[in-house]
Amino acid sequence: MNTARQTTWALGPAQGPIDGDVSKRIDVLRLILIALVVIGHGYRVLVALVPDQGPGMRVVLDIFNNNVTHAAIPLFFGISGYLFLRKFDLSFDAYVSMCRKKLFSILVPYILFNLIWILWLYFVGSIEMFGSKTFLLQEGIITKLLGVGTVPVNYPLWFLRDLLIVFILSPVLLVFYKEAPLIGVITFFALWALLAQETSYSLFGNMFAFYVGGLVSRYDVNLRDSGPLDKYVFPGFLVSTAILIFHAELGMKHDIYMLFFKCNMLFGVVFFWCLSRYSFMKNSKLLHIGATYSFFIYLTHEPTLSWLQTNILSVYQPRDSLSQIVYFFGSGIATMLLLGTIGAILSRIIPGVYAVATGARRRR
Repeated sequence: MNTARQTTWALGPAQGPIDGDVSKRIDVLRLILIALVVIGHGYRVLVALVPDQGPGMRVVLDIFNNNVTHAAIPLFFGISGYLFLRKFDLSFDAYVSMCRKKLFSILVPYILFNLIWILWLYFVGSIEMFGSKTFLLQEGIITKLLGVGTVPVNYPLWFLRDLLIVFILSPVLLVFYKEAPLIGVITFFALWALLAQETSYSLFGNMFAFYVGGLVSRYDVNLRDSGPLDKYVFPGFLVSTAILIFHAELGMKHDIYMLFFKCNMLFGVVFFWCLSRYSFMKNSKLLHIGATYSFFIYLTHEPTLSWLQTNILSVYQPRDSLSQIVYFFGSGIATMLLLGTIGAILSRIIPGVYAVATGARRRR
């Protein structure tokens, strides 16, 4: 009786493999989205140590940092949900096996790359624009190691913390898939919009993106043939971004602005997906190679980026808009090239250590 009931209720995985074209686009987007995150994080040093920003630099920050880059996180979670939830089924054994694998692939890198910099700050010294021993002790070592109620000491790794939580809560998503899939979309979006009004990123928003990614996979939505959307998505995203930039001049109230902002983040997800179908991205060997080391770049881009930017400023001061824009984008790209090269070297000379540090399977 129990076996029959479990079989009747069970939600099977999606059928068939992922389309090859879709798989290639997901691969290159991994590196593109990491680039958005890395370059976007460079604004901290720029704003703090180059206070006299030119008008061109301010426009770039308003468009790129304050709007476009915000599509990266929901697209990351959407891709994760698409890849994971198409095959994951609701059974106790599958859930336990998944949790064990995710604790290795997510929690180990999360703890390791927080612990490295906690030990550095405690025993070696402070890192400009990143942290100090005094700050660490004030906040609490365990608190900054685990990121409990705050961002971890290596602040970009909050993404891994939330991703692990979403994986642990994934059975809730599967219940919605089985019983009320579209109600799930409305529920998670409402939680994101209403309970996290003041922030663009939140656990609710991440769960919503993860859920929708899985729903697209389960319903076998045609992601390959996105070409007809281009004529609407590209100009539409530019117009909606422009409206957000001039929201104050348009008299938009704050709560309406935040709701519109979140909708534009989702619009940006579609924008980047449509962009990824073009050959210069989809078939780029450089992007595919870089995608192999994108997770290592993400794990190590801070405090590398802060260190590189502050050292550049010690010998060169970008004083006009053009030099500031070159500094902003150039330092981020240089950081990625440096870390990608280091990742490629480490994966070959110490593959076992590299695999454990990045939560990857060791290559045979």
